[in-house]
Amino acid sequence: MKKLPHEKEWIQNLLNQRYYQIDETTWPQVCQRVADLGRTPEDKAAFFNYLLNCDFLPNSPTLFNAGTGKGNLSACYVLPMKDSLNEIFDTAKNTALIHKYGGGTGFDFSRLRPENAAVGGTNQVASGPLSFMRVIDANTQEIKQGGKRRGANMAELRIDHPDIIKFIKMKTQDDGTLTNFNISVSVTNHFMEHLMRYPDEYCVFTHDEIDYYIDSEDDTVYPESLIPVEDTPPLALYSYRQVWDLIAQSAWECADPGIIFIDRINEQMPANYLAHEEYLKETGDDLTIRATNPCGEQPLPDYGSCNLVALNLGNFISKGKMDWNRLQEAIKYAYRLGEAVIDENVYPIDEIEKHSRAYRNIGIGVMGYADACILLGMRYGEEDALAFGEEVMKFIYKWTFVESVEYAEKKGAFKGWEYGDYKPLIDGRQLPPETRKKYKVTGLRNICLTTIAPTGSIGYIADCSTGIEPYFAGKVFRIDQSNPEGTWITTPLAAKYPEVFVSAPELAIDAHIGVQAAFQKWVDSGISKTINMNNDVSVEDVKRAYMLAWENNCKGVTIYRDGSKSIQVLNTSESSNLKPKDLDDISEAVRFRLPAEGLDDEFIYITVSHYENTPIEMFVNYPYLNRPTIEHTQRREQLDSISRLISVGLRYHIPLDKLIEQLEKSKGSMRGTVAQISNVLKEFASRSDDPYTELCHSCNDGNMVFQGGCATCDKCGYSECG
Repeated sequence: MKKLPHEKEWIQNLLNQRYYQIDETTWPQVCQRVADLGRTPEDKAAFFNYLLNCDFLPNSPTLFNAGTGKGNLSACYVLPMKDSLNEIFDTAKNTALIHKYGGGTGFDFSRLRPENAAVGGTNQVASGPLSFMRVIDANTQEIKQGGKRRGANMAELRIDHPDIIKFIKMKTQDDGTLTNFNISVSVTNHFMEHLMRYPDEYCVFTHDEIDYYIDSEDDTVYPESLIPVEDTPPLALYSYRQVWDLIAQSAWECADPGIIFIDRINEQMPANYLAHEEYLKETGDDLTIRATNPCGEQPLPDYGSCNLVALNLGNFISKGKMDWNRLQEAIKYAYRLGEAVIDENVYPIDEIEKHSRAYRNIGIGVMGYADACILLGMRYGEEDALAFGEEVMKFIYKWTFVESVEYAEKKGAFKGWEYGDYKPLIDGRQLPPETRKKYKVTGLRNICLTTIAPTGSIGYIADCSTGIEPYFAGKVFRIDQSNPEGTWITTPLAAKYPEVFVSAPELAIDAHIGVQAAFQKWVDSGISKTINMNNDVSVEDVKRAYMLAWENNCKGVTIYRDGSKSIQVLNTSESSNLKPKDLDDISEAVRFRLPAEGLDDEFIYITVSHYENTPIEMFVNYPYLNRPTIEHTQRREQLDSISRLISVGLRYHIPLDKLIEQLEKSKGSMRGTVAQISNVLKEFASRSDDPYTELCHSCNDGNMVFQGGCATCDKCGYSECG
C-alpha cells in the first residue's frame, strides 16, 4: 500500500516546517482542514479522499491557511505599478500585506518613465523602473510569506522600454540586485517581426509617445530629439538582433531574464474583448494583461489572482492504461475546490477581492506527467508522449469547462461574459449536448480555466514529478530548510523502468519545447516550464530555444543552463594522456549555504557537482554588494579563481586529500571562506571508501565530523562554526 506523505521522513520534515498548524502532526489532519472548504458533505468527503492520496492538490497557501480563519488561500497576484509616487508606494504596501499572508506578486514596471526622464512640473528627473524594483526587493527581504517562506516576485519590463538594456544586464552585472525577484522581458509582436525581417535595423524604444535610441557601446539612452547627429562617426545604436542576443547572453550566464510574448498572451486570452478602453471606462476594470505571477504560469491583469489545483496524472494510471473515467470524476472535484478557494479566501486587499469574485480565474493543471509517461511505457519528449500530453490536457480542459458551465447555471457567469465574443479553446461540437445548450444561455463561471504550474512543493509532498517537467535525475541529493543536512531522494521508476526513464539533461531543446507546446494548446492561461540545458550549450542554443518557443505558439519560455550561476570550467588537452572526467557523467550536485565572514546577514554558496560522491567541480558564489569596496571585489575574484583551479584539479584526478592539504595551509582563519571550502571537500572525502579524518583541534581525542560545510568533534562537540 502506498505510503502517505507524513510516513516518509523527508516529506514529514517539510510538512512540519511549513504546512502543519500548531495542533497538527499528520497529513490527514491537513487534508481534513482543507476538505472543510467544501460546500456539501459530498464535496468534503471527496476532497478529503483525493487530497489524502495526493490525487490532486491545491497551491501551497491553501494547504497553509485553509480552515484557520486567517491568511490567504491564493498562490499569487499581479499588482499595478503606475507612474505616480503615491501609487507606487501603495503597491509596495499591498505587496507587503500579500507576502505576510503567504502570496507571491508579479509586476509590470513598463508604465514607469525611464531613468533621467523629466518629472512634470518640477526640475527633477525620474529614478527609473529599476530603482523601484529595488524598493520592492528590499521590502520583500524583510517579510516571509505567511511566516513560512521568503516572498517571491516577478518583474516584467517591455522590450521597447528605454531602460530595457539596464534591466537585461541587471543580474549579470550585480548579483546582489533583486535576489527576491524573477525577471522577464515582455517581447512584443512588433519586435519579433522586425527581428526576423530587419534584424540589423536600429531598435526603437518608446515611452509616453517619445522615441528613444540606445548607444550599444556605453548604453546611453537618447530621446530621438537629443541624438547627437553631428557625431563622427555616428553612434553605434542597438539593433533588434543585438537586443535579442543580449537577452540570450544574460540567460546563458545567470538564467535571467525569461521572456514572455506579451501580445500573444493578450490576443489568446479568451475574453480579450473586455481588454479595451470602453470597458475600462464603463466598469473601472482594466483587463489588459501586462505581467505574470512569480513562476510565470499565470498571466494576469492588475489585481488578478492565481487559484490553482494540480491533478497528479501518475495516480490515474492503472495496469498500464489511463483511467479516463476516474480522471473525469477527479476533475469535477478539483474544479469545485478551486471555486471554493475563490469564495472562502481571506483576500489581502479589497481590489483583489473585487476582481477575483467578479472574474473567478482558476487554474486546473497537472503534476506527475513524467510519471504517467513512464507508467504508460512512453519516453518523455517523444511523439507518443507528446500526443498523450495533448490528449490529457484537452480532456482536462473539456471537463473543467463542463463544470464551469454547470456552476454558471447555478451561480451566474463571470462578469462581462458574452456568447459571441468569448473564445473557448474547444469546439462546441466536442462538448456534451446539454453543456452546449446551457453555455449559450448561462455562460461560463470562470474567465480562464487551465494552468500548468511548477508544483515544486506540492509535487514534493505527492512524491511525484513536478508540473510537466521530466525528472532531473534518477537520484538527487536535496538540501533545503526542511532538510538542512541534506537527504538522498531516489526515483523508484528510474530503476523499475530504465528503458523509458528520461532525465532532464538527456533531453534535446526541441523535446522540452515540444512538451510545452503540446500542453499550451489546451491551456487558456500560461505554463511554467524550464528548458533545462547542459552547461556546454552555446548562446546560439539559447536563441534557438527562444525561437522554437515563438514558432510553436508558446506564451513564454525560461531556460536554465546547468551551473549558470557561476561559469563552468571546461578543460581539454589532446596532448595529455590524462583525460578529464566527462561532464556528461555528472547528474548530481549539492549546494551549501554558509555565513560570509565579515559580512553581516550575508552568505556564500558553495556548489559541488559530484559523481557517486566523488566531487568533480566546485563553484563559489560570494555575495555581491551594491557598492562594493575594492577589497570586496578582489575577494570575489580570488574565490572565483580558487574554485576554477580546484575544479580543474578535481577533473584531472588530483587526489582530494592533496587539495585539502593545500587549502589547510593557506586558510587564514577557522571560519573564513577558504576554511569553509576545505570543510566542504572534507565532507565529501568522509563519504568515500577511504574517508578523510582529522583530530579534534580542541580535545585532541575525538574526530572532526564534516557536515553542511562545517566541522564538529564527535567527542567534545567543539565546532569550527561556533
